[in-house]
Amino acid sequence: MSKSLEELRELAERNGDGDASVSEVDGSAVPAADDSGSRSLLGRTPFSARGFLLTLAVLVAGLVAGSAVPLVGGLARYLGLFVAAFALGLTRSRRAYLETAVAGALAAAGAFLLGTLTTGSVVLGTNLLADYGVPIAGVGVTVGVLLSVAGLYFGRDLKAGLTADLE
Repeated sequence: MSKSLEELRELAERNGDGDASVSEVDGSAVPAADDSGSRSLLGRTPFSARGFLLTLAVLVAGLVAGSAVPLVGGLARYLGLFVAAFALGLTRSRRAYLETAVAGALAAAGAFLLGTLTTGSVVLGTNLLADYGVPIAGVGVTVGVLLSVAGLYFGRDLKAGLTADLE
């Protein structure tokens, strides 16, 4: 048996598939086409609608909670977004970076639009949005994506550190 074939079998056994079928083609190991265990090697689909809706709801709740802080609600809403994504990272069992990035972008865009249109007067907010809306919204959406993905990453990292075995 070649070394690469042994490595593939070890990888399959670590993922829970003890009898993964691997064929050898031209001296290199290749998983068989009809292998039912290949799905576990590839992982899950990168996007789940139910997970997206849950993530969006949690991130919007974090934005609303952060916005409720008096005097610094505009900045604290983004801290609320980060904390909500951090909590998702602590509680979720699978990686959901794509879902979190899209939900963070939508939540930040919604917070920007509502914040712009409700600040001062509607006429002033509408004029500001018409003149500078796309660049300012782009910055807000980018910050929302980065904070939500970073919060998810740090939450998952803390969870992995807390649940790891000590040697």
